[in-house]
Amino acid sequence: MRNPEPAKDFDRLREALQQRFETLSPHLQRIAQYALGDPNRLALQTVVEVAGETGVQPSTLIRFAKVFGFSGFSEMQRVFRLRLIEGAPSFRDQIHEHRSKLEVAAEDDPAAILHGFTDASVLALEHLKVDIDGNTLREAVRMMDRAGAIYVIGQRRAFPVAAYLAYGLTRLEYRCHLLDSVGGMVPQQIATLGSDDLLIAVSFAEYAQPVVDVVGDAHIRDVPVLAITDSLASPLARNSSRYFVVRDTEVHRFRPLAAPIVLAQSLIIALGYYRDARAAKSAARKEMHQTSSPA
Repeated sequence: MRNPEPAKDFDRLREALQQRFETLSPHLQRIAQYALGDPNRLALQTVVEVAGETGVQPSTLIRFAKVFGFSGFSEMQRVFRLRLIEGAPSFRDQIHEHRSKLEVAAEDDPAAILHGFTDASVLALEHLKVDIDGNTLREAVRMMDRAGAIYVIGQRRAFPVAAYLAYGLTRLEYRCHLLDSVGGMVPQQIATLGSDDLLIAVSFAEYAQPVVDVVGDAHIRDVPVLAITDSLASPLARNSSRYFVVRDTEVHRFRPLAAPIVLAQSLIIALGYYRDARAAKSAARKEMHQTSSPA
């Protein structure tokens, strides 16, 4: 089969990586995950360094590049370098700086932990404003509003985010079910989802397998899925109708939750306003119809 034309910019390459991810071999998938997870790092490394990070042979990197139409790894890497030149400072590098300072100070200064997490959370929130697309937010709000019922799932670190979404949706009086695995009934609960319902799934690396399985099942059955995750290569992103990628990273063995929580709160508040505006328009149309009708 003829190789495709190589992507000229990172956005197109990212789209190609995501679209073809499932067709790649496990070794090539590992490279794709690394490329999407830390493109700035890949832009600056040698073939040998990337091979060491991903656990593959250098020749595999060349084969990976050729799959996407490039003549070799160097030509593909130029796309990543162009992104680095045009883009903002590396998020991971900024977090690493905070982590290094924290580890030095935290041994005898508990307040340093508070300051470190605060700084990392602020940084994640700043990136959230840049990364989240307004059109995707609007579509996510519409998906929630028109769903017959909304099922929410998230485990381990993602559970607080899922629980808040379920809380907010219930407060807004939407039909909502939090899939919390109590009693081992999630498979039975998922079996009741229909194409007019919505599954909201939240998971971050290492992805909770029950969440991945539920999303895969919903995808096969054409149930709309809205995902909150941390990578374009995430199994949630690959099998969802709409998804949000929230960047964060480990600080002193824990990952701040500020960014995904703020995203969840924003979705709930936006949904409330959207519902109220829709109801107001409906009432205005009804009143206009009654006024124009003959007595």
